Amino acid sequence: MSLEDTLSKIWAESSAVFTNSGYSFFKIEAHVVCAAVLVILFYRQQNSSDQTEARLTWSRLLFVQILYCISGIIRVLIDVDIIPKTIASQYVITAVNFGLFGCMCWLVFMYIELYQISKLLESGTRRLISALPFAFNTAMLVLSAFTGWFVSFDNGDMERGILYPLMMAINFAYPVAAVFLSIRRRKKMTLYERNTISVMAIYPAFFMICGPLQDINWRIPFLCYVIVISDIFVYISYADSLVSVDPLTKISNRNELMRALSDRLIKNENTETLHVFAVDIDELGTVNANYGRQEGDKILVMTADALKKFSREEHNCYISRYYGDEFILTADINDDEERELFAEHIRNYVSNAAMSMKLPYHVRVNIGWSKFEHYSKTETISGLIEEAEKMMNENKEQRKFQKIWHNA
Repeated sequence: MSLEDTLSKIWAESSAVFTNSGYSFFKIEAHVVCAAVLVILFYRQQNSSDQTEARLTWSRLLFVQILYCISGIIRVLIDVDIIPKTIASQYVITAVNFGLFGCMCWLVFMYIELYQISKLLESGTRRLISALPFAFNTAMLVLSAFTGWFVSFDNGDMERGILYPLMMAINFAYPVAAVFLSIRRRKKMTLYERNTISVMAIYPAFFMICGPLQDINWRIPFLCYVIVISDIFVYISYADSLVSVDPLTKISNRNELMRALSDRLIKNENTETLHVFAVDIDELGTVNANYGRQEGDKILVMTADALKKFSREEHNCYISRYYGDEFILTADINDDEERELFAEHIRNYVSNAAMSMKLPYHVRVNIGWSKFEHYSKTETISGLIEEAEKMMNENKEQRKFQKIWHNA
């Protein structure tokens, strides 16, 4: 028999198996495509300049998802008897498949918490504790070969053990907890952070919804598609953040500020209370010259964190890094007294943050403001920011004059 005849025979026999099994070719094709997309995302992440702990965790999650797709393909091949269908082979691939799914759920939880810089997982001990339910499931899957508590096989079909519901409950508890904590945390976030948290709450929700569907009928690739869709969703959201988030301070940048102000002015909603505050760090250049730019970056991050804390605790306002050491805040202010109190609280939050760091120098901020008014210069975005910067610079010059006068 020629090589061509041999290959034709193999293809004919394979096609007959796929045709008789009905679902198998479709599911294998789905898993292959999904695995290919995940490999591309994994490659992109591995070559990304952002290697923060959260992004590294997402990279590990992508790798586990690739393995899950591969295990899904092998499970189908065993189911249609292309790979010998024995109790041992069925049990091993099912245990691997379920174990990878449990690992995915745990890594989803880890990624969401690390992305949000949650204190819940700030120590290695806490992360180890968070993995204990997943470790319990893994141990029980191994023991099921002898006990059948989680899964067992009889006449070629998988049987759910007495503790099977517990295993699934533990797996789904991870994405449920991630969504719950994200929503709860959202109430204490700034306006910009709320949008980010909303994105992160949607990601584990995909697993919550389609995980049970996959459990109902494992032969339909619900989870395979959901994994790819959710990861593409996260990747797009991350790509958007690269052009809208300041990489140093992790708050919105100039581009995002312009977009937010444009939306506000276009909608023309409650613009009569709209104020813009310009804030810069006094004599940051001196700090850079005397202590190095790394020290200056530390002050910028400290100031951004102080402004975020102020926004959460005092006044839910929009915060952005405009350029250099200048920050822009937009807020709704009702009267002069509230405006003065707003500025004073900003000074206090930054000053307290600097004191807590026990720096060998003082950190102060200069603040200027402008108010939106129809038929005036401050009716435009550029006018609002320009007027706020003008007042800020005037206050800065006044402070310098007072300092010179005092030293004299």
